[in-house]
Amino acid sequence: MDEEGGAFLVGVATASGLPLFCRPPRPQVPFPLVGALHGVHLFGAAAGAELRQAATPTAHLGWAGYGDSLTLIGLSPGPAPARILDSAFGAMVLLLGREQLLPVRNEERLKRELRGCFPLLDSLLSPGGGWGMGAPCWPLPPGPARDALQERLRRFAGAAGTDLGCVVWGGGVAWLSTAPWGALPEADSAPLRALLAPPPPEGALRGGVAARDLPVFLPNSSPEVPLRLLQLRLLPGVGVGLLCGPRPSLQLLLTQLVPQFWGPVLEQLRARPRPPPLPPQVLGYLLIHRGRRQSGILKGAGPGGALPPPLRAAALRRLLRLLEPQICPKSGGRGPHGRPKLCYLALPTHTGCCLLRPELTLLLLLPPGTPRDPLSPTALSALSALGHG
Repeated sequence: MDEEGGAFLVGVATASGLPLFCRPPRPQVPFPLVGALHGVHLFGAAAGAELRQAATPTAHLGWAGYGDSLTLIGLSPGPAPARILDSAFGAMVLLLGREQLLPVRNEERLKRELRGCFPLLDSLLSPGGGWGMGAPCWPLPPGPARDALQERLRRFAGAAGTDLGCVVWGGGVAWLSTAPWGALPEADSAPLRALLAPPPPEGALRGGVAARDLPVFLPNSSPEVPLRLLQLRLLPGVGVGLLCGPRPSLQLLLTQLVPQFWGPVLEQLRARPRPPPLPPQVLGYLLIHRGRRQSGILKGAGPGGALPPPLRAAALRRLLRLLEPQICPKSGGRGPHGRPKLCYLALPTHTGCCLLRPELTLLLLLPPGTPRDPLSPTALSALSALGHG
């Protein structure tokens, strides 16, 4: 495992066993280890068994095969569910398209093309990148100001000939989108959010290079036909993104549509506050709202005795498994009439708190020994900070 607690991802051509990539590149996973891990997976398949996960005293491993020609192997200090591998595969499809990946025709060529996916893969594999639990971001909370900006975004996207648009603050910390963008499946929206987080170099209304125009494939909705992803930086820390077809031209956007729609509200965009900070005792969170996940690992040291940041994502996943009977009971309900419920779990290294509401689950990672009484106010405060108060 790497020293910062991140995960490793290895891509292997299934038939030949040739490693296609290893992320992150340092420290490099030894080739004999890659061969052994791939061989174990092939041996299981030959025996009619599908090997998905395994664990050693120091690491958790996961395998996933795609199209009988590409195998992804994940190694992490915490459990490595298929969700992490599927997120990585979705990121690769987003930038290359399914036809370019599957089946693997030319291994050396694919190795070169996969290099363009490395920055996105590295961001997803980092401890702060979601670890397959969901991208760390906050949708803006409801209110008149948000409604006005959302209507402006809708008209801006319509003028560009699309209904798929979003505004991003703080490198993806805050988020606003049109209704069709918000309705995209999580398999499409999660890698898009990660891709849009790094802004273009300068503001679209301040001259200079201010945009990115690149083809993308939606892993779930359009894995073989590319769309255009246009990303425009309006101000430092504020950008707008569009998914569209061959029109409009980038020049039309920069010279006409951006000044027309966003010029009048620059000060409002600049002054837009970030969502309220989470309570100081929160070490990490996982929010599941209508099947969509978003998560965050707080990088602060926390109170004395708190888990260090590299171990918090794994602790969140363990809490999710332990509290799953409460979150998804076999009876199919969350208590009578779907009433809100608060669950907690006290462990030697941390405390877990789970707030259940109809269509919403919030899981908080807290320091060990956290008293029971303040859990409810803490959960409600965190929920408000995440835009669901």
